[in-house]
Amino acid sequence: MLPDYAPQLSPISLLNNAILILLFLSAIVTDLKWNRIYNLQTYPAMAFGLVLGFAAAGTHGALMSFLGLLVGVSLLFVFYLLGGVGAGDVKLLGAIGALKGFSFVLWTMFYTGLVGGAMALAFIIWRGSVRQTLNNLFSFACHPVRFQREQDPQKHQCLPYGLAISIGCFCALCTLC
Repeated sequence: MLPDYAPQLSPISLLNNAILILLFLSAIVTDLKWNRIYNLQTYPAMAFGLVLGFAAAGTHGALMSFLGLLVGVSLLFVFYLLGGVGAGDVKLLGAIGALKGFSFVLWTMFYTGLVGGAMALAFIIWRGSVRQTLNNLFSFACHPVRFQREQDPQKHQCLPYGLAISIGCFCALCTLC
């Protein structure tokens, strides 16, 4: 028998967590290796999230999963439109929301922001582009409408944000479950 303080997880919750872990581990691999998060990873996870939400709590559970999906997609959609993240990152956060709900995806985004900021700072320092980054920030702050992103693909630097999302999700999973 488990002690009173041990968490009691249902089989549906365990399956949900297993799918979530599989999702973010596969996202780490594909984002680091091919700089992509595939639909084959995110869409089935979204579907599982909706189905498992229904299985756990009926229509209310499916609606909560759908709300998590909407919140997850909404959190990164503006950044996608601005070119800051890829569509796979948006769908990954939506799939996390579908699997775990809107409050979990908010915490995931909080941790993702911390991890992503640290990664970006390390990336800027490692690339030796601190001065260029500060110039870009100043130009954007002074003229946000006229600011142009770097057009040269060789100079455009890409940060695997799926890694930050996955680490943020792991942190949320460790602190909330």
